[in-house]
Amino acid sequence: MKQTSFYPGPSTIHPSIPSLVKDAYDKGILSVNHRSSDFMELSFASKSQLRSQLNVPDDYDIIFISSATEAWEILPQSLTSKTSQHFFNGAFGLKWAYMTKNLGVEVIKSPFDVNEYLPVDQINSLADWLCVTACETSNGTMVDLNVLQELFSRRLPHQLIAVDATSALGGVILNFQLADYWFASCQKCLGLPAGLGLLIVSPAAIERGRLLGERSHYNSFLNLVEHARKEQTHYTPNVLNIYLLWRTLAAGPPIVVTDRRLRDRIVDLNSIIESNGTLDWLVSNASLRSPTVITLKTSDPMELKERALSQKMILGNGYGAWKENTVRIANFPAMGDIQFQIFMEWMSNL
Repeated sequence: MKQTSFYPGPSTIHPSIPSLVKDAYDKGILSVNHRSSDFMELSFASKSQLRSQLNVPDDYDIIFISSATEAWEILPQSLTSKTSQHFFNGAFGLKWAYMTKNLGVEVIKSPFDVNEYLPVDQINSLADWLCVTACETSNGTMVDLNVLQELFSRRLPHQLIAVDATSALGGVILNFQLADYWFASCQKCLGLPAGLGLLIVSPAAIERGRLLGERSHYNSFLNLVEHARKEQTHYTPNVLNIYLLWRTLAAGPPIVVTDRRLRDRIVDLNSIIESNGTLDWLVSNASLRSPTVITLKTSDPMELKERALSQKMILGNGYGAWKENTVRIANFPAMGDIQFQIFMEWMSNL
């Protein structure tokens, strides 16, 4: 029996990927030049599917980059005049703050606990950007859209909002109008092999880039935008993943259907955990839990992972401060319902 990976990225990919890769090869997609009309058509088709399936606004620009972590770098180097404020409760939000500081930007850190809501009352007036991690992959928390709405409402006129949506984009409903700089990698909820990132930016972010006029780097924001608007890329892109993105989105359901499917799984899993006795949620407040990354406390993570592996299931390690007492389980759309049901039946018998 083939192993099923529940690792929270890279994780299980869409089952159609092998046939789509062959299709891309047969059609010559793998050797398409990123300045050619063929690539421009592919770029437009992929972005059109992102707009229709994920509800990306028509006036937001979509830019292909290498990864979400590249987006960490682009923001301070090209779009921040002096200061950014980072709200975080886990390892990846903290890493984003460190990256920003290392690039010479003044960073205001606003940490909060995994069982607390993001402190929207702590907005610092000096910050150019308010930075939020939508789903913190290290601990399985998520910032509710109502909280993001409140942050949006409380921000000052000069402040823009950036959201790391890496374990959210493609899995849950997002209101893109509530922020100006969204980014994610494709190896999580989008169900693709690693190697492609998406940057989705508002007109206000474009204007901020023009105001600062930064062009000192090869991946400077204005260079990326100008090529994206021609349906090209500034550097040679991952053409295969762009093709796979187009095809998998075109064959998939709207995000509202996917969102409900993942949340229904969590409800079923919660019933099992509550009756289990040996496992517990790291995040005790259910309204703060991510629907896409499940983080469970256990006294012996290694033993639990070994038991899962004996059943051909790969569970994710704990991460950061929770490395020694948790396991992480991906609840991504590419994971089939049958596969997830088998996992839940195994959990119910622990």
